[in-house]
Amino acid sequence: MDHFSLEEWRKYVKNELSEPERELYEDHLYICDQCLEVYLEAMDEEENSLPEMQGEDEFTNLVMAQITGGNPEEADKEHKELSTKESWFERWFPIAFACFMLVGGLVTMYRDKNQIDQD
Repeated sequence: MDHFSLEEWRKYVKNELSEPERELYEDHLYICDQCLEVYLEAMDEEENSLPEMQGEDEFTNLVMAQITGGNPEEADKEHKELSTKESWFERWFPIAFACFMLVGGLVTMYRDKNQIDQD
């Protein structure tokens, strides 16, 4: 099987290939894990070469305000409220789930032990 080089994948990532070539590369990704790794490396390089966006939060707030028809301050307030709710859920749900699983396992162990003792 022929493989594509890192330089070829860089061209793909930068959209410097014709449409038929792009389709060939994409089809190849479905069957070749080696090229998938090289492609991901090219993607990482391209991502790291992009400049960082200054004022990303303000930009997000302005876009959200335009979408909702509100003003940026309201969008910022809604964004902070959602972030607080998400962070609470993200923090406590895994802990609660682990406790639930632990208690369930202990109950099952206790029942099994009692059944063995009764037999």
